[in-house]
Amino acid sequence: MESQGLTLGGNSSARPAPQAGSPGSNNDALQLLLDQNRQLQAEVQALRGMVEEQGFEIRRLQRDSLNRYTDMDSRLQALESRAASSPVAPATTASSNTPAQTGTAGTLQPQSPATNAGIAAPSDSTLTASSDRPVLTPRSTRPTSSRGTLQPAVLSEQQLYQMAYDSVINSNFELSIAEFDQYLSIYPQGRFVTNAHYWKGQAYLYLNRYTEARDSYEIILNQFDDSAKLPDAMYGLAQAYEGLGNLPQARQLLNDIKRQFPNTGAASLADTRLLTLD
Repeated sequence: MESQGLTLGGNSSARPAPQAGSPGSNNDALQLLLDQNRQLQAEVQALRGMVEEQGFEIRRLQRDSLNRYTDMDSRLQALESRAASSPVAPATTASSNTPAQTGTAGTLQPQSPATNAGIAAPSDSTLTASSDRPVLTPRSTRPTSSRGTLQPAVLSEQQLYQMAYDSVINSNFELSIAEFDQYLSIYPQGRFVTNAHYWKGQAYLYLNRYTEARDSYEIILNQFDDSAKLPDAMYGLAQAYEGLGNLPQARQLLNDIKRQFPNTGAASLADTRLLTLD
């Protein structure tokens, strides 16, 4: 009996120890998880900042590259205009006398010494290349091309899209809409078609033209539902419906974003937007 009493007494004294320590260990584990969560959030924010900074730098480099391209085209245009307006008597004489090379010696007098020695007269392009003048002399039989502005065929698909994208980023919304329309008309099956519709919708949205914005976003939902731009287009469409006063449709789209794309930036924006609607 005494031993049983000791045993029972020992058990009664040993039981409270794990019970007393259990809440403390749970609190420590919870605090550790919270600290890790805060650390991960800080790291994600830092990474987002780095991505945004690198994206801005990439856009700046692309813009500088496009500016260099357009500057080169302008200089070529100036050279061609100067060459067309300047007198080019030697080249014209050589061109007009080329068919008469087999005629009399008097006809060949205006030509170069190489021609008088029996060598065939060079073409206009050869005369231009060997000339000391730092200008481009067009062929006399070729019409001079005048490029007052860059034609769409001159720009590649990426350059044409980049030009429209830069316009919307720089808040030139009307210009960007026209440039995106130009891109879509030239490259209807291009690589950036979905992005073009999205940013065109954004430009309309910034101009408070909600009907046009809705139409642009709905193209993505109806024709490019497998695009990575789908959640962003859904969010933009919700904003367009909100601007049109259709709040139930806006709420439905925001809830669809949260359901279809959980744990994404679009879902976070949708959650915040729902709070403002409620």
